[in-house]
Amino acid sequence: MKRDHPERSPAKSLEWGLPSALGVVLTGVAILGGTAPERSARAQSTAPDAGTIVLEPVKVTARKITESLQDLPISVTALDSGAIGDRRLDNVEKLLREVPNVGFSSLGDGRSTFLSVRGIGPMSQPLSYDDTSTVTYVDGVPQPLFGSDLKLFDLDRVEVLRGPQGTVFGRNAQAAAINVITNKPGDRPEFSVRGELGTNWYRVGEAVASGPLVADKLAGRIAFSYSGVEGDVLNIAPGFSSLGSIENGAFRGTLVGTPNPDTTLTVSFFGQKDNNRPSNFVLKNTSDFPVVALDPEGYARRGLWGASLTAKHDFDSLSLTSLTAFNHYDYQQLSNNSEALTFSKVFGLAPNSFLPATDFSTYDELQSSFYQELRLSSLPGARVPWVAGATYYHDDFRLLSYYQSAFFSSTNGTRDNNYSTSSYAVFGEVTVPVPKFERLKVTAGLRYTHDDKTFDAQYRSNSFPGTVPYFRQSGLLSFDLVTGRAALSYDIAEDSTVYASVSRGAKSGGFPNFTNSAPAGQPDQPYRQSTSWTYELGTKNRFLGGRAFFNAALFFNDVKDQNLFALDSSSFTFVPKPLDTESYGAEIELGIRLARGLDLFASAGYTHATIKNVSADVAASSGAKDGNRVPSVPAFTTSTTLQYRDTATWLGLGDRAQVMALAQHQYVGERAADVGNHFNLDAYHMVNVKAGVELQGFSIYAFGQNLTDARPQYIGLYYGPTAQAVTVGYGRVLGIGASMRF
Repeated sequence: MKRDHPERSPAKSLEWGLPSALGVVLTGVAILGGTAPERSARAQSTAPDAGTIVLEPVKVTARKITESLQDLPISVTALDSGAIGDRRLDNVEKLLREVPNVGFSSLGDGRSTFLSVRGIGPMSQPLSYDDTSTVTYVDGVPQPLFGSDLKLFDLDRVEVLRGPQGTVFGRNAQAAAINVITNKPGDRPEFSVRGELGTNWYRVGEAVASGPLVADKLAGRIAFSYSGVEGDVLNIAPGFSSLGSIENGAFRGTLVGTPNPDTTLTVSFFGQKDNNRPSNFVLKNTSDFPVVALDPEGYARRGLWGASLTAKHDFDSLSLTSLTAFNHYDYQQLSNNSEALTFSKVFGLAPNSFLPATDFSTYDELQSSFYQELRLSSLPGARVPWVAGATYYHDDFRLLSYYQSAFFSSTNGTRDNNYSTSSYAVFGEVTVPVPKFERLKVTAGLRYTHDDKTFDAQYRSNSFPGTVPYFRQSGLLSFDLVTGRAALSYDIAEDSTVYASVSRGAKSGGFPNFTNSAPAGQPDQPYRQSTSWTYELGTKNRFLGGRAFFNAALFFNDVKDQNLFALDSSSFTFVPKPLDTESYGAEIELGIRLARGLDLFASAGYTHATIKNVSADVAASSGAKDGNRVPSVPAFTTSTTLQYRDTATWLGLGDRAQVMALAQHQYVGERAADVGNHFNLDAYHMVNVKAGVELQGFSIYAFGQNLTDARPQYIGLYYGPTAQAVTVGYGRVLGIGASMRF
């Protein structure tokens, strides 16, 4: 007979699990907070009763067990399906602007999207495909670094876990982890479609079909998504028009079998294809920014697919889970590396001197990976929650690139580089109430990881002067990592908790993807293993009788050997260099039900991240010095959302109709472009709006995305005082949308 386990929430609410800001203020707010032991989250935006007084609780799996987000001594932002849909969070860029203290770098090609969280991450760009600063997981499966910028559709929830997540997650995420949970099929048929049309030929189409296949035994779900938009970066080279277009299609299928009441088997498969025309780097400080002069224009094509099997069985007092997964990634790119407006500033020649291109490259990448996890854990609602397990991960990666340059010998030639990683780990974590002090809980977790990495890098010259005809380098690298965390949490009142934690983060070293010294017949050096300590003090609270929540945290990070790809201006190549960083800051998130159907949610983050212990060779090659700001880390980030949803009787549409309106403001502060702090990426404000009517499963709405027409700057390259280049995000889009469920 099936045992009666504690109720498992469908997680139809939004909660922003945040840490704190000011020690005394945090404790004061905690003491003043509200009522129930079950901590509160944001109300589900699509809840049938928008006039409910309290903000509903949420369940998450941030520690591989189902538990209340408010009980976690971890800083987590959780967005449910309602929030994702209402705010149109269909890609990673939109999602991360909801999360405090996240820096975002991108080349606009899908592949090169990299994050820094609380000041920890790759220095604008990672040294290799195996960087694990921030790792994205889909239903527990770690995604490839170059495949982590995924299309977001048909999701149950997304959890962004700030701080080192090298305890229970299967790849040592030193800065943060993004935990994506997809919708699963239920026991009732469900069909839905959605479409959007907007300016610049913006278009979106989605379809979902779900339901039982064999009564009480097997259910299935399949979802499709397509989106695209034309480019909005003007290309003034003769015969061209614009760049920056994005087009992608994706699908996901899921089968859930329940051979008996205690056993669940879940088979999932997905695929995604992208076809983008990125503008790459754009000259900063032009009167008609953003504009480029490129002939030929480049392209970026990416393919992703994966399959997984999750088997879960509940015993009397514990649960056993096995997760087996395969992932594949492929990528092809043609890049024009001599944008004429920028190169004319660098070399003092007319732009026509670089039309057609003097420098270009092609990239072909392939990666296949296998992941296996075995895990034992407590059942939901256990007095002593715990999890323990082991993981194995293996991947093979190949880079075949060709560079042709009129100026730089170190970039010319063909590189055929092959890499592999085998990773083994065991882990465990437990939270125990202290005897005689039931309000005080102790959390302790530990993980041991061993990584073996092989590489074989071959170079062939294209006969450019100063290059050797052929060079080969190979080897084996091994790394042992010990990570984990310890935390104390105390329930000051039934609805207010304070916590303190210390976490050990790490990511293994490796061999850089691009071999800079090979054209000279010299071996490239591997980059070092990085380690870090993170200290956090936070509080989580519910007050005003359940109508509001306030969460906050303070943090401090001390990072050793945060590796850098420093631009060597003499050769215009990126050289691996280690340096140390230090960062501290604060985060707050809050939500409040202002009136029937009217909710306000806000978050703010502050990060002060600097470089320290800069060696002479790093300073000489990059311009870095002690006290410089860490690149791509905004000092301030904020997000504010005001949302209304209620019945539309005042419009004469009856009780079954609802009116929905949303206004959102987001701010990302200026960021240093590089470790030399030669210039800054500009701060920007972004405003999004949406308004519509929902009636009996049908909705129609209008939206404005980026009404301010901000052009976010994501990566910067310093070629000289008059030549500063950046990558840019997309501008304003206005449109209409409709969806139907039946």
